[in-house]
Amino acid sequence: MKNKKIKLGFVAAVSGMIALHDGAAQTGNAIDTGNVNADSIKLEQRLIKLYHTKYTGKLAGGAMCYTQGWIKFVDYICSHCNDTIKERHNSNTVNTINQIDEIVNSIKTLGFDVVLDKTEYCPHCSKEDNEKPELIFKIRFSARANYHIARSNIINEYQCLLAFLPDSAKYTTTTDAERALHDNIEIIQKMTGLGRYLNIVKE
Repeated sequence: MKNKKIKLGFVAAVSGMIALHDGAAQTGNAIDTGNVNADSIKLEQRLIKLYHTKYTGKLAGGAMCYTQGWIKFVDYICSHCNDTIKERHNSNTVNTINQIDEIVNSIKTLGFDVVLDKTEYCPHCSKEDNEKPELIFKIRFSARANYHIARSNIINEYQCLLAFLPDSAKYTTTTDAERALHDNIEIIQKMTGLGRYLNIVKE
């Protein structure tokens, strides 16, 4: 894996945001911090820690190969309008949607405000007929903030996020392989919108 560099201006930026919030609290002045709250600050700081903390534990290699089941086109029920889409998507696609939906529900149980928009898979709900529909994941860390939006049909990206939010050091892929979060910070940035000041450059 290629080495990475990080610009530590992020630390000063986050420190400044914390000082601004604390200063307003001490003077009694109201301040709209948007998505700069306890959760987002803590998670941003964890990204810095992840970068500087190389994972030294053991990681399971997972399955070297696996047998892919017979792919067939199946009915899909849209969770938004409840219409049944007849044999438009194959079984692998529907299984992927269901697995990601379960992961997002697990993130909700952690107390995070997340939404999984599946409307592109429904010709009745989508604004256009997409040949390559995508799941649209939304997350925010404050009721006053806009949702961060990430488009992803990759189960492992959701698994990575699910591991990061409760502060795990690794996550398990769909082939039962374990991956260190230290080596996957870019996925966390993509899925959360956090780390705007965490400028990682691959060499």
